Amino acid sequence: MSVQSPWLDRIQAIKLPVLMQQDALPGPSAPLTDWIKAGSEDPLLAMQIFRYANQMMSNRQVLVRTLEHAVALIGSQRLQRFTEALPRVEPGSMAFQGLQNTVGDSLVAASLMRQWFELRQIPWTEADYWMTLFYDAGLWALWLLEPQMMEGFEFRAEKGENRSQLMEGLIGMPIREWNEQLCRHFQLPAVPETGVDDDQIMSENRIQPHKLSALKFFLPFSHELAYRVRLSWESEILETLCRTGEIALGLTEFRPMLKRWITSAAREYQLPQAATAARRLLAQQPAVSTQKSLSRPGFSAADLARAAALGHADQDGKARSRSDKAAVSSRKPDPKAPMSPGTKSREPARYRHSIQLNSLREIRRQFRNKKTWHSPVEIQESALYGLQQGLGLHRIVVMEYAEGSWRAFDSEGCDHSPGLKHLTLTEEKGSMLAAFSNRVTATWVHKGNLVKAARQLPANLFKAADGASFFLRSFNIGDEVTMLIYADANDDPEPLSEQDYQLFREFCADWNTALNRIRQ
Repeated sequence: MSVQSPWLDRIQAIKLPVLMQQDALPGPSAPLTDWIKAGSEDPLLAMQIFRYANQMMSNRQVLVRTLEHAVALIGSQRLQRFTEALPRVEPGSMAFQGLQNTVGDSLVAASLMRQWFELRQIPWTEADYWMTLFYDAGLWALWLLEPQMMEGFEFRAEKGENRSQLMEGLIGMPIREWNEQLCRHFQLPAVPETGVDDDQIMSENRIQPHKLSALKFFLPFSHELAYRVRLSWESEILETLCRTGEIALGLTEFRPMLKRWITSAAREYQLPQAATAARRLLAQQPAVSTQKSLSRPGFSAADLARAAALGHADQDGKARSRSDKAAVSSRKPDPKAPMSPGTKSREPARYRHSIQLNSLREIRRQFRNKKTWHSPVEIQESALYGLQQGLGLHRIVVMEYAEGSWRAFDSEGCDHSPGLKHLTLTEEKGSMLAAFSNRVTATWVHKGNLVKAARQLPANLFKAADGASFFLRSFNIGDEVTMLIYADANDDPEPLSEQDYQLFREFCADWNTALNRIRQ
């Protein structure tokens, strides 16, 4: 660990202020969700709340990594008293304006990260959000300590100088090292430092290797991108960043997508500076012309040819529709005529509202692409994400077979269901569980077959399920059955259906295929 910087001594010598005034904060009887929202809008306030909560938990060696956890620990009344004693940055001051701009950049970067992770089907958590937001907390601290110097750096950076190098020359250390010192001091969620052994990282702070590599690439990229679009949408540096984004995300049209992401980020926050880039984008849009013209800039010859073809096709379609209407109507069945006995009305499949078919299809497509994955752990993490976010399943248990029993070794959504989280199923000869151990098998236990299933499956499974309908599916690696999945939609207002079961089986089949391919 490096020697503590004198700049950190300066931060420790002052009482860190916040941006929001006291009358804008919730009262002592306000629900905790109001405090979470306030902390999300003022990251300086969130820094103070995180530090307060972690100091409360210091004796338990537990790191608070989400604002929801921190607020729940402290409580509304203590938060009210705590925030009343905090100083405020003077509105209208140089520090206030600079802080709002840099905090706005960090908010936009966090929104970009969330949207990119969702695009790549990488699980995104609240702790990831705060790690992203605090990635540039060092800049906020410098605006508090040296607002005039930082204002000068901003001006020089707009003229082409490197902002990071200017700040590093001021503080005498790399920006990343400065930020790590701040995160340690304020006990903020942060990406584990490079070179730290995994054994030295607390279990709740460990990140899967593939996700950690994504964070370490996209964190600096997202913050630099948010800063550059705030300055200008027309710069060589931004063009370079867009080309980098195309390669990293595998998108051919990164810049048009960036406009959508920035607009979405502007709608997420109330802080006006978080919408600066979106306002600049809007101001640069060309004026709308009422004149009909096909030679407008921005449309290529291929675009115009496709538009013309579509126009002809539309006209031809209208002509055909008029000539065919009589023929179609003559073939239309009489609604009063009785249906033949063998005729069945075909209705489109109806899915629960929590099902996201697009997410399911994307993850299944990646399962079938061997080059997408680097380890079985990465496949499993994305699979659990797909079951929860794509299939809308709430509680998932992954079990492995050992010494005649299936034992849980991973789970999602089971923190309040200890029976499932620590589930152990003992196999009995001739039972349905024995069939799961011998070959790849799936079943859906519901009210219609509950009595029969209760005679074939262990009683503690039904006790742990607590009346919920559930799916089971075993997985094989080669010729050996090695894994069993339990999944339910507990507390969902819509019950599981045959369509859910079919989607579950298809998803698990692709998941099992991916596991076997990566071991080849």
